[in-house]
Amino acid sequence: MDGWLERLVALESEVEYKTPPRRGEGEFRFQAGSLPVLVSAPHGAAHTRHGRLKEEDDFTAGLARLCGELSGAYVLYAWRKSATDPNYYPDVPYKQALTQIVRRYDIRFVVDLHGCAAYRDFGIALGTMQGQSLPREYRRLILRLLYRHGFRAGGGWLSRVDVDCTFTAGNGSRQETITRFVSQLLGVPAVQVELNSYLRVVRRRPQASERDPFEGDAVMIERTINLLVGLVRAVARYAASDGFERGSPTKL
Repeated sequence: MDGWLERLVALESEVEYKTPPRRGEGEFRFQAGSLPVLVSAPHGAAHTRHGRLKEEDDFTAGLARLCGELSGAYVLYAWRKSATDPNYYPDVPYKQALTQIVRRYDIRFVVDLHGCAAYRDFGIALGTMQGQSLPREYRRLILRLLYRHGFRAGGGWLSRVDVDCTFTAGNGSRQETITRFVSQLLGVPAVQVELNSYLRVVRRRPQASERDPFEGDAVMIERTINLLVGLVRAVARYAASDGFERGSPTKL
């Protein structure tokens, strides 16, 4: 298990939060997989909204990459400072790349990873646009999987799951989140997953936007890795068995 945390730190070390892409680089990178599931981390590095720089969701890029390595998911992640906000604006390069990946590799489900602050009163928040971003069968599947890994609505602090309350993935907003874009425009089920800092940050890097030293809960980070890997495999199996057809917006 400790090897997973070491690997997570190594993968995250390649992300330069506030460095613009150098010549020949892009703001984001793609990691190929073998299952028809894409794990997205659009805020893996700092990004720009309304002309202001917003800090990175540190370790979401590393987690997405590690999940891809362990599960076989495809991965798209920000690794350099972005001049836009992929989770806010329409028609940005990140979404253009995401569209190409979904079509080329017949992606059947998208998990969009984000990070929330350590002070939140939950470990994980799910955003499904109040159920509009995925069929109810996927929602039930995800909640059952969370429960098996020790996360539930009535759990204590880091084990508590917040569903469509604090983060809804953009329902009723002008913001074009990744989850809204994928489910409503590409016709592929999607869920936004917000992870408390304690569930993802092994130890804060010196170049992070947040300057205070911080270390997450190693046991909970390992549990979260297991959960994400299990989630990818479960939705991939379900997509292969339920006859889900892409091509139209996902509705309940």
